[in-house]
Amino acid sequence: MKLKYLISLFGAFLLFTSCEDDEENLNGIGKVTFAITELVEVENATNPLNINIGIDSFNHAGGTIDISISGGDYGVDYETSEGSSSFTIDVEAQALFSTFSLSPIDDQNIESNLPLTITITGVSGSLELGENTTLTFTIIDNDDPLVALVGFENDTEQIDENQATSESIQLLFNQVTTDGGTISVSSSGDAIYGVDYTVDGQTSGDFLINVPSGSTSTSFAVQPIDNTNFEANKTIIFTLDEVSGGLSLGAETETTITVVNDDASPNPIIDFSASNTLNYNEASGTITLNFDISETTTADATIELTTSGSADTSDFNFSGSNANPYTFVIPSGSNAGSVAITLVDDTDTESDETLTLDITSVTGGLDAGANLQSQTITITDNDGAAPFSYIETFESNDGTNTYLNSTLNYQNALANQTINPNQLIDLITNTGSFSDVDDETGSSDNGLNLFYNTGNDPALNGVIDNVVITPVIQTSGATDISIDGAYAFKNQNAAMVTFYWSQTYDGSGTFNESDWTVMGTESVANMDTEGFGNNSYKRQEFSVSPTADFYVAIRVTGTVDDTNYRLRWRFDNIKAITQ
Repeated sequence: MKLKYLISLFGAFLLFTSCEDDEENLNGIGKVTFAITELVEVENATNPLNINIGIDSFNHAGGTIDISISGGDYGVDYETSEGSSSFTIDVEAQALFSTFSLSPIDDQNIESNLPLTITITGVSGSLELGENTTLTFTIIDNDDPLVALVGFENDTEQIDENQATSESIQLLFNQVTTDGGTISVSSSGDAIYGVDYTVDGQTSGDFLINVPSGSTSTSFAVQPIDNTNFEANKTIIFTLDEVSGGLSLGAETETTITVVNDDASPNPIIDFSASNTLNYNEASGTITLNFDISETTTADATIELTTSGSADTSDFNFSGSNANPYTFVIPSGSNAGSVAITLVDDTDTESDETLTLDITSVTGGLDAGANLQSQTITITDNDGAAPFSYIETFESNDGTNTYLNSTLNYQNALANQTINPNQLIDLITNTGSFSDVDDETGSSDNGLNLFYNTGNDPALNGVIDNVVITPVIQTSGATDISIDGAYAFKNQNAAMVTFYWSQTYDGSGTFNESDWTVMGTESVANMDTEGFGNNSYKRQEFSVSPTADFYVAIRVTGTVDDTNYRLRWRFDNIKAITQ
């Protein structure tokens, strides 16, 4: 038994002695290699990332490893624990790995992900290069792309028909656009592409503008076409229809360019007289509408007048004629002209009516002028009190910031809104972007607008709860109320519109929902289902029966989040008419 124990102990001693001899053997070579080939780190990482270099054997006497990093700018894109992009690491004898660290540098620039190449370029001492001497280190950019709002610099501009150079039309962005994109532009108006104007580099008045990334503005150039024909000034209306990529439509999506005629007329010219009386009682009988002629005519001229408006042939005639258009002759030797209109005095109680007359054709010894080719006459009723009528079209807007509240006496109120309190339903001018008072499919220039866009910045998310309240409407009884409304950004606009009336609201400017009765609600999804697209106005119609003076309110509510990050609602032509 003792013999067995002694033999075992001696064997263990021999084994221990053999291992100790191997550990002291420093004559080997260690192969230096990266254990992995790819690493990824986010630009805004808070801690450095350690990078290990493996050595396949400990029987070495140490040495050095040379490292070089390419693909980025040291001190701008990243830093290392060694203080440089190229450095040498000392390796101790018998070490199985060596380590250095790399830290991405966070910035606010929108840019592509940055791949760095880390290379073991050389070794010394008892080390040699292994198989894997290159590592790809990718820095992931963490900055969101910037989406720029696009709008025309000016809503109106003027160019001369005979100017030799193109006129640059500027579109400004509210910030740089990270990704750029495209802008779809369409044209309308009485100017004809290829006859009155062209657009540099384009083949029609409808075209696409490509916007490179990093842009803060863009433009296109209009070249008027000079001719020798005397004619009225022409207008070109450019509209921004759609944008793509890193762009979004701003407030000024339309501009009107007036091409000013530079040719003298071969004949005298005719315009409506600016001194004409334009308001008449229906009992006025026969009225006279005068025309200005620039100089005495030398030949007979035939004038064609086209009529439109809410007045019809039961309300007026041209000395017994109901022709539309109506023609009359101005004889040679005339330096003025006129036409007689007979107003019909009926027994109907009715609202004011309008009669619009346009000079649509001039032949013979006169030419159409360039100043006043249209006039509108208002015919008032004389058959007792007309139904009460409150109509606010907002077309009197003078452009001041206080006009809505101080002049029109509308009030803004916030209910549960958590986003910027400056985001209000407010009065704006945007040519052609609102609805016509007589026909919601027509256009006007002023109205109420609520616009909000986070630009995908989560810090701007929150609740929108915005109210605009009319002045007191001083009537009672059965009343028809209508409001024109349109939305934009169908896929990101989840806000709900609620229409209210109240005869208990105290005019304080504080919105308490218990004071108000809901007339109806509206949403993007509902309007879209009914066939109303972006910026198409729907006339919301309601009937109420107040027993005293009352108010009307429009409320927009919704949650703004990463999915529903932008919205626009526009309102126009608020009417309250007793039945």
